Amino acid sequence: MLNCDVVRTRLKTMILGRNLYCFQVIDSTNAHLLGLARDGAPEGTVVLSEFQTAGRGRKERRWFSSKGKNLLLSILLRPELEIEYAQKITLASAIILANTIDQYLKNKNLPPVDIRFKWPNDLLVNNRKLSGILAESILQDKKIVALVLGVGINLNEMPEERDPAIRERAVSLKELTGADIDREDFLCLFLENFEKDYERFERTLYRQVIDEWKQRCNQFGQKVLLETPFGEQEAIVRDINDSGFLVYEDMAGKLHALVTGEIISGHKDASGF
Repeated sequence: MLNCDVVRTRLKTMILGRNLYCFQVIDSTNAHLLGLARDGAPEGTVVLSEFQTAGRGRKERRWFSSKGKNLLLSILLRPELEIEYAQKITLASAIILANTIDQYLKNKNLPPVDIRFKWPNDLLVNNRKLSGILAESILQDKKIVALVLGVGINLNEMPEERDPAIRERAVSLKELTGADIDREDFLCLFLENFEKDYERFERTLYRQVIDEWKQRCNQFGQKVLLETPFGEQEAIVRDINDSGFLVYEDMAGKLHALVTGEIISGHKDASGF
C-alpha cells in the first residue's frame, strides 16, 4: 500500500501536498476535495485513495482501478481566473503529467514511452489509456474560486487485474516497461513538477500551454466521431484554438470550436469525407 508518511517525508514542495489526506477507500477523491474546498481548504490540498467506490471520469463515467496498484488523487487549485482558463489548466496538467512520466522513466533507467494526448483529458500510449484527468470548478461571479483536478494514472496494474470492460483499452507503465513503479517516488516527483510548472503557467497566463500540448497530439488531420452538444458528428480534427478548445471540420467543410464534448473514436488520417 502507498505510504503517505513516506510521501510527506520525501516531498520537497512548498504548498502542493502539504495538506494531504490519504484514504484506503473513498467514494471519489474529487467529490471529497470539492467538499473540502467549499469548507475553505487551502490551495495545494491533495486527496489520495487506494480505491474509489464511485470514481468517475467525464460524463459521469466510472473510473476503474485495482486497489493498491495505481495512483488516484485530486489536487485543489485556486487560480482566481475567469472560467475560460479552466480548459487551459486541464491541458497544462496533462503536459506536467506527461513530462513527469518521461522524467521518472529516465531517472530509473527504464525505456521511454511515446505519450500522446487525446482531447480533452486523456494520456494515451499506442491508443490505450494510461491516464485521465477530470477538472471540476467552483465558480463565483464567473471566476474560478476553486478548481479540483482529479488524476488517475495506471502505474502497476496488469491486464489480468483489470476490469474486463477496459482490459484492452487501458495500459499501465509496468506493462510498458516491465518494471514495478515506485508509487511514492512517482507521486512526489509529480507534485514537485506540478508546483513548479503550475507557477510558470500561471505567471504567463498559460500562453505556452497550447503549443506544448499540440506537440504530443497526433489527432490533427484525423477523421473522428465527436460527441457534441448537438449529438454525435463525424468530423476532421483541425486544431486546438487559443482557449484550448477543439477545432473541427464538419461534413460540409465548415469549421467549429468544440467547447463541451469529446472525441469518441478516431480513424486514419483524412483530408475529406
